[in-house]
Amino acid sequence: MPDERRRRMDATIAEIIEREGMARELATRAHELAQHGHHATAELFRQMGRQQRVKGMELRGNLGASELSEGEPAEDSE
Repeated sequence: MPDERRRRMDATIAEIIEREGMARELATRAHELAQHGHHATAELFRQMGRQQRVKGMELRGNLGASELSEGEPAEDSE
């Protein structure tokens, strides 16, 4: 069972990294679009980026809760 738990955690971490990268890319594109006067499209990209960041935060929270429910302290706790 620990191997399955580790695989789930690794998959969650990979998804967090992917979503954060996507959010950064969307923010960069939104900035470029706004610079060229495409404000409506830039706003759409900003909204999509925010959605990715929120999902990433949700996944981080789930990961932390999963660690606590398994009896392991979160890495940031002392």
